Amino acid sequence: MKRMRTLPALGAIQRTNIIVACMASLALLEFRSSASAISCLLGASVVIANLFLLAFLGRLLLASAAGGASGALGAVALPLKLIIIAGLVYVVLFRSGIDGVGFAIGLFTQLVAVLIETTRCNLSQPAQVGV
Repeated sequence: MKRMRTLPALGAIQRTNIIVACMASLALLEFRSSASAISCLLGASVVIANLFLLAFLGRLLLASAAGGASGALGAVALPLKLIIIAGLVYVVLFRSGIDGVGFAIGLFTQLVAVLIETTRCNLSQPAQVGV
């Protein structure tokens, strides 16, 4: 019998992301600079806000689709969110004095959090023995 894989909840991913971002920021503060540590926290806050907005828009779109509303909101909302986030990242990186390495490390904390939470969810399940 195959073992079912589970997916982590978004709240668990966000909590893990905050922990990973704080650890990465402390490491950057120790080994690089305070500007890099602050940039790491800024990058992590961007991906945390992005995932929060994505979850909110996803729930909104599912609720409107269940009510029979048209998909025009989804056709506009998700690409608009992407353009706004990309524009904010551009402004932060190229128009201010943010450390790019620290910011990139902050962005990658989301990936690390997803990997940690997915592993945690799937390793915490008891093994199922096939019949």
